[in-house]
Amino acid sequence: MKFLLVAALIVGLAPTSFADLPFKKKQQQQEFVTRKPDEVAHTLQNGTPVERNNLALELGILAPNPSRPGSDSNSPCVNFHHVETRPVKLRAGAENVVLLADSSECDSLYVAVFDKAPKSEWRHVETVRLPSSAQRPEISFAELIQPGTSEILVHKETTRESGGSQQQDFVVLKLIGDRIEVVMDATERSEITLTNRTPNVTGGSQRVSTMRSRSVAFNDETYFTVEL
Repeated sequence: MKFLLVAALIVGLAPTSFADLPFKKKQQQQEFVTRKPDEVAHTLQNGTPVERNNLALELGILAPNPSRPGSDSNSPCVNFHHVETRPVKLRAGAENVVLLADSSECDSLYVAVFDKAPKSEWRHVETVRLPSSAQRPEISFAELIQPGTSEILVHKETTRESGGSQQQDFVVLKLIGDRIEVVMDATERSEITLTNRTPNVTGGSQRVSTMRSRSVAFNDETYFTVEL
């Protein structure tokens, strides 16, 4: 009798446990989807602290790791002074939306890509963090490789910032499958400050050596020029 009672409970509870309840929390391996990317942008900037925290974790919007420059921490970035969305076509046969989220608190610009999915939904593909402590990178789109599909152009991405040197890169990002890949990375501006000191002289003279970019062109269009 006890065995039959346990079996009956298992059968009775099985439909409930496997039901896709509307309030059921998504498993971490599931993709983040939304019907309106604009509402995602609005919540990210104006939502409650809990909403912004949960959304940042879902989108992989993480604050930089202060002890390891260039890497992310496990803490979400939740304060943004500007968030916007831009429609663009990043691969053949697709519709995409790129969400740009600026955070002065996290010294970062976040680039989140959404892909149009069935049932009028937008699927989050990936989020890339660009450092913006020295200067905000400039984001634009251009058809460089294949007509009808665009790449993400990043101007003035600061890759080195120290007392005597600064470097900004020109980066081309391309959506390949479900990954945002770097297909080009070139120095756009590099500045090195050298201090020459003469023996027995307390002061010193500074000589600034500056190299500003190299010319790079795609499809006969120049995207930055040389100024030495």
